[in-house]
Amino acid sequence: MDRSWVYRVITYALITLAAFVMLVPSVAGFLGKDDQLPAFVKKHLQKKILLGLDLQGGLHLVYEVQVDKAVSDKADRLASDLEDKLHKDKKIKQGDVRSDRAGRDEIILTFKNPSEATKVDRSFLKDYQKYLYEDGRDAAKGEVKLKIDSDYVDELKDYAVRQGVETIRNRVDKLAVSEPTIIRKGSDIIVELPGLRPEDFERVKNLIGRTAQLEFKMQDDGSEYMKKLAGMASTKKAEFPGLEIGHDGWTEKDSGVQHSDVYLRDKDRGEIERFLASLAKDDQVPTDREIGYEQVTSKEEEGTAAPDKLWRTYYLHRRAELTGEYITDAEVNWDPQTGRPEVSITFDHEGAVLFEKASGSSIGRKMAIILDEKITSAPVIESRIGGGHARITMGGFSDPFQLQQEAKDLTAVLRTGALPAPLKKTFETQVGPTLGRDAVDKAKFSMTVGSLAVILFMLIYYRLSGLIANIAMVLNIVYQLAILAALGATLTLPGIAGVVLTVGMAVDANIIIYERIREELRAGKSARGAVEAGFGRAFWTVFDAHVTNLVAGIVLYSYGTGPIRGFAVTLMIGICANLFTSVWLSRSMFDYVVGRRQAATLSI
Repeated sequence: MDRSWVYRVITYALITLAAFVMLVPSVAGFLGKDDQLPAFVKKHLQKKILLGLDLQGGLHLVYEVQVDKAVSDKADRLASDLEDKLHKDKKIKQGDVRSDRAGRDEIILTFKNPSEATKVDRSFLKDYQKYLYEDGRDAAKGEVKLKIDSDYVDELKDYAVRQGVETIRNRVDKLAVSEPTIIRKGSDIIVELPGLRPEDFERVKNLIGRTAQLEFKMQDDGSEYMKKLAGMASTKKAEFPGLEIGHDGWTEKDSGVQHSDVYLRDKDRGEIERFLASLAKDDQVPTDREIGYEQVTSKEEEGTAAPDKLWRTYYLHRRAELTGEYITDAEVNWDPQTGRPEVSITFDHEGAVLFEKASGSSIGRKMAIILDEKITSAPVIESRIGGGHARITMGGFSDPFQLQQEAKDLTAVLRTGALPAPLKKTFETQVGPTLGRDAVDKAKFSMTVGSLAVILFMLIYYRLSGLIANIAMVLNIVYQLAILAALGATLTLPGIAGVVLTVGMAVDANIIIYERIREELRAGKSARGAVEAGFGRAFWTVFDAHVTNLVAGIVLYSYGTGPIRGFAVTLMIGICANLFTSVWLSRSMFDYVVGRRQAATLSI
C-alpha cells in the first residue's frame, strides 16, 4: 500500500511538473517576455496557446465559390480538345469545324460540311465517355450537341471547393498568420485570420480572393470585324461620347511584313462594354473570338506626374494557347530598361512545348498575357520562344514600392496556383485589437470571479476536504491549459467557456463523491473505509456523467465549425483532465490523510 502510494505520488508530481513546463512559453508570451526565455526553452518548447480571432482581433471572411465557372471552363477545354482530335484523327481541316459552348455544360460542334458530322460517333467519343455524352444532333445543319455528364459536373464542383480551400490555405501560409482557420461549409469557404493589423486587411483580402487565372491568347490583328466595329462606334458617338477609335501598327523584325490593327479605347471600361452589348445580334462578337481589355497610359500624357489611364481593346481568339496550370515557378525581377518590377514565370515540360509551338506559329503577331480577365501586356512575338520562360510586366501604379509589393503578391498567388473558380465574398467581419483586449479582460474577470466563488464554497462547506477539491480543481485547469499548449491550440471565448464549464463539472464530481463519503461516515464506517467506499461507489456515476458530456463534445467537434469547435476541444480536454484530478489525484490526497497520517476523523 505504502509503496503503491509513493509510486502514484511520483507519477502525479512528474505529470504536474511537465504541465507547468509546457505552460512556460504561453505565460511568457502573455506577459510579453518571450525574449527573456532561456535558449533551451526556445529551442525545445516552441508550441504555446494562441489567442483566437475574438481575443486578439483579426479578419473573418466568407467566400462563395463560383462553381459554375469551373464547369464552363472545363467545357471550353473539352471543346478545344474535340476540335484538335477532329483535325488530327478525322483529317478535318482547320476552320471546317467550330466548337461553341451552348450553355454552362453543353458543347455544339458545327461542321462546314454537314455530312462530316457523322464522324462524331461512339468510337470517336470513347476517350471522353467519362465526361461527355451525345445529347442530340441536326444532320441538316451539321451540328452535334454534347453534354457533360451530371455526375462529372458534381465532381467538378466538389473539386473546385476542395481545391479552393487548399489554394487559400497555401496563400495564407505565405502571410505567416498564426493559426488561421480555413474550412469548407457547402460551397462556401470560411477564413479566419487572427492577429492581423487593420492596415493589412485590404492587402490580405486582395491576395486571398485573387483568382490568378493566367492565360495566353493570340490577337487577331487586321480583323475586318474590328474595322466594322470602329465604323459603328463612329455612328454612336453621341450615345457613347468617351468612346474613341485607335490605330496600331508594327513591322515584323525579319520579314518586314506590315501589321495594322484597329481598337476601341475609353477611360471607362464599362462604356465600351455597354457599346458592345447594344450591338444587334448579327453584329455581336463571333463565338470563337472575344474582346480583351488592357489599361494603358495615354501617349499624350506619358511622363506626367498623374497620367490618365485608358482602357483599350484587343480582338482575341477565345481559345487560350496556354494557361497558368503549367507554371512551376515565379519570381520577381527588375526590367533594366524601365526600372520597373516584372514577374518571370517558368513552365513545366508540357507547358514549354505548348509555348514554343504557339510562339513559332504566330511570329509577327501579338500574344496577350491575361491575368484575371485583364490583359497585363501584349508583346509582339519576334521569334520562336523556347526554354519555357515568359515575363509579366507590372503596371497601374507610379509608386515603385507599391509596384514591387504587387509583384510579390502576384508571385505568391502564381506559386500557390490559380483558384479553380472565382470567389465571391458574401460576408466580412473585422475585429479590432481593442475589442479583442476587452474580450480577454472580461473573460479573465468572469473566470476569476467564478473560480473564487467555487473555492470559497468548497472551503466553507467541506473544510479540509474542500481544500483537497480546490487543489485538484487548480491542477485540473493547469493540465487543461498544458494540453492546449502542447497541441498549439487557439483559445477563443467559447474555448474559455469550455474551461469554465469543466470547473463546474469538477465541483459536481466532488460533491457526488463527498456526499457519498458523508453517508458512509454516518453509517458508522471509519474514515479510511468511508473514503474507499465513497470513491468506489461514486465512480460509475461520475464516469457516466463525464462520458455523456464527452460524447456531446465529440458531436460538436465533428459537425461544428469555428467557435463551436473551440468550445468542443476545451470541453473534451477538460473532461479527461477532470476525471484524472477528481477521481485519481484527489484519491491519493485522501489516502495520505486517512492512510499515512492515520486520521481517525475526516473533516468533510
